Amino acid sequence: MKALIVKEFKDLMRDPRIWIPFIISAIILPIMGLVISIPMKQAVEEAMREYVHVGVVVLDEGDEAYRMLEYFNENKDQFKIVIHELSIPNLEFKPIEESFVRRIIEAVEENGLENIGMVLVIPPDFSEKVAKKEKVTLGIVMIVREISFFGGFKSYRITGLIDRYLGERYLEGTNITLSLVTNPSVSYSSSYIASKNIVIFGEPSAVLTSLGFASFFIPIILMIVTVSVMQMSATSMAVENEEKTLETLLTFPISRTQILLAKLLGSFAVSVIGSALNVAGFIAYMQIMSSPGTQMGMVSMNVLISTIDLVYILVSMIATIFFTATLGLVIGALSSDVRIAGTITGPLSMGIFVPGYFIAFMDISKFDYLTRTIFYALPLTQPIIMIKQAVVSSLPLETPIYLATSIAISFLIIVITARIFSLETLSNLQRKLMRLKRR
Repeated sequence: MKALIVKEFKDLMRDPRIWIPFIISAIILPIMGLVISIPMKQAVEEAMREYVHVGVVVLDEGDEAYRMLEYFNENKDQFKIVIHELSIPNLEFKPIEESFVRRIIEAVEENGLENIGMVLVIPPDFSEKVAKKEKVTLGIVMIVREISFFGGFKSYRITGLIDRYLGERYLEGTNITLSLVTNPSVSYSSSYIASKNIVIFGEPSAVLTSLGFASFFIPIILMIVTVSVMQMSATSMAVENEEKTLETLLTFPISRTQILLAKLLGSFAVSVIGSALNVAGFIAYMQIMSSPGTQMGMVSMNVLISTIDLVYILVSMIATIFFTATLGLVIGALSSDVRIAGTITGPLSMGIFVPGYFIAFMDISKFDYLTRTIFYALPLTQPIIMIKQAVVSSLPLETPIYLATSIAISFLIIVITARIFSLETLSNLQRKLMRLKRR
C-alpha cells in the first residue's frame, strides 16, 4: 500500500492537469483584488474630487429659498457643487408622482443641461416652515446616466449642505452651535465579550465588523480550498480510468479498500501543498482589498482564539479537505475520463458553498441541540460553525466526538465505494453517466 501512495503522489506531482487549478487560483485571487481595488480607489477619489452639478427649481413663495442658494454658492468649493437654477412654469409640488419627475427631466433636456446629476425642488411653503422652525419637505430627483459604486454618495453633498443651512438658521439667536447639536457627546466605547471575558476598546460597530469578518471570510478560504481539492481528486481518479491503468490496479493482490485509501492519501498529500497556495493567494487578495482607499471598512482581528480551539479548528479543516478529496475520488471512479469528471464536479462544487454560506449567515445560538449537533458533525459545516463559535466563545466539550464523527464519515464513504468498486460495476455506472451526458 505504501508503494501505491508514493506512486499516486509522484503521478500527481508530475501531472500538470492537477496543478493548473491550484496555480490559477493562487494567481487569480490577487489579480482579482487588484482589478477590484484599483477602480474602487479611483472611484472614491473621483467621487471626492468631482463637482456635482445640481439643478434647483424654486417654488418657494418667500425669499428663504434664495437665501439658501446664496449659502450654497458660498460653500460650493468646500462641498464641490455647481448650482443651476431651472424655471418650470406651473409645476405642482408632487415629489412622489411619476408625472412630477418626468416634467423635471423634460425641462433638464430642453435646457441642454446634460451635466446635471440631480435636481432639487424647493416647495412653496419652504419660507413659511423655516420661519416656524418646522421640518421642511424637499423633492430630489437623481438622474442616473452611469452606474457607479460610489455614485450615490454625491447626493449626500447637497442633502448635507441643506441640513447644515437649516440647522444654522434654526439656531440663530441662540448661544448653541450646530456642531454641539449634531455631535453633543464624546464617547469612549468598549465591548465586553462575555463568553471570553475579554474587553475590546474601540467603536462597537468596528468591533462587530471585525468579528463578522473573521467568522465569514475565513470559511470562504476553506470552501475555495475544498473545491480545488475535490476537483483534483476527481481528476486523479478519472485519469486512471481514461488511461486504463485502473484495470491494472484492480488485478494487484491488494484489497479494493486499500487501493482507494492509497489513492486518497496520495491525493490528500498533494492537496495539502496545493491548498497552501490557495490560502496564500487568498491572504494576498484580502491584504489588497483591505489597503487604504478601498473603503471596505475592514479592521484587524482583535479576539484571540484559544490554543485548544485553534487546534480543533485546524483538525476540522483537514478533515473537511479529506472528505472533499473522498468525494472527488468517488466522482473520478464513476467517470470514464477527465472531461466527465469535470462535468460532474462543476455543479457539485457550487453545492459545497451552500452549507457554508448558510452557517455563515445564521445565528447558531438559535439552533436547537439536535440541529447544532448535526452541523458540528457534518464535514462541510463543521469547521465553519466551529470558527463562528470560537471567535466569540469556546467550542463545546463534545468537539473531539464531532471531529471523530466527521473523519468517520469520510472512511465510511471509502468502505461503501470499495464494496461496489469492481470493473463490472464501474463500467455499468460509467455507461449510465455517459448516456445522461449525451441527453
